[in-house]
Amino acid sequence: MSQRQALWTKDFVLICLTSLFMFTSFYFLITTLPMYVTDVLKGNESNVGYIVGVLTITAVLVRPISGYLLDTMGRKSVVVFALVAFVLVTIAYNLATSLLILFLLRAIHGFSWGFTSTGAGTIASDIVPAARRGEGMGYYGLAGTLAMAVGPVLSIYILGLYGFNTLFTAGSIIAALSLACLLGIKGSEVKTDKKNTKISLNSFLEPRVYSLSMVLFFVNLTYGAIVSFITLYAKELNIANAGIFFMVYGVALLFVRPYAGKIFDKHGPNQIMLIGFISLAASFIVLSIATGSFMFILSAIIMGIGFGIIQPTLQAMAINRVEPYRRGAANGTIFTALDLGIGIGSILLGLVSNQFGLSYLYLICGFILIIPMVVFFTKDAKKPSNQLG
Repeated sequence: MSQRQALWTKDFVLICLTSLFMFTSFYFLITTLPMYVTDVLKGNESNVGYIVGVLTITAVLVRPISGYLLDTMGRKSVVVFALVAFVLVTIAYNLATSLLILFLLRAIHGFSWGFTSTGAGTIASDIVPAARRGEGMGYYGLAGTLAMAVGPVLSIYILGLYGFNTLFTAGSIIAALSLACLLGIKGSEVKTDKKNTKISLNSFLEPRVYSLSMVLFFVNLTYGAIVSFITLYAKELNIANAGIFFMVYGVALLFVRPYAGKIFDKHGPNQIMLIGFISLAASFIVLSIATGSFMFILSAIIMGIGFGIIQPTLQAMAINRVEPYRRGAANGTIFTALDLGIGIGSILLGLVSNQFGLSYLYLICGFILIIPMVVFFTKDAKKPSNQLG
């Protein structure tokens, strides 16, 4: 009977919309802020790196703290406070008249982003029925995927027509829509445990999801090579618009996430995760031997299948492994691993590309994926998939 529990409730639709608007506002600045640094504030590429990187650093620092507060102070109140800050800092970009002010605003944005992205995912995991958690978290993840496709395109369109002031204002309005959707959620808060309020390392990080976090870290280590160097690789292959890679990748994610979640709910993680690891490794191998647009796009499709399986499955497994009052800490732990993987991967694999070139870099990424696959099937595949909440 549990399989028949309703998934598309009012609260679930609202948390998906909360995520959609929040991520769209976030992606508004991914492609446009570097232009603001160079064109308006007359900064250089080094300044761009600092401005972009400080958000990731602050988000990583705050995620474990956000998980603790979500579990002890209540989900909705923490995320509402963080989203208010998110809205205000987005519109405050209009006041960034120097690189220093922009750097400080970006740091504050990173703190609010760490809280809002961790918190929204935790609320979603509370709302989704336990028996449909894989499917539900797969659908929830589509909001971020859709935002990744729509946000940059819409922001560049607005920038071209109206300029940066309108762009920042529009981004804050979209963030405010996210806040409005969150306020409409009426579901009851998860009760906390008195033991959970004692402060220790385990208050901020959840040990039961460390192995899953390690898997996610190494998987996203390879994704760092995509976000940092795929544009340069497209130029090497004489592909005019590297954005086609992310568009095709996003479409593949849209199709595979719900399907993968249903398989996880019915049959457990082992079969679907094996398909995910093989797909992801194959995508990097195909990318490494690409000579033109056909294999470039084929790699994006296969990569979307791999990431579309692995990331939501690991998140659903992490949520199943802990009690409801520890979901914030669990999400904070695995999202910290995700951010660290992308950040460290961008740096380390950049050194690799300087030595061997981009095609060999992507081939190496395919072999790096052996590490998380071994970790998963030796540490996690045999663990019981009992749902603790």
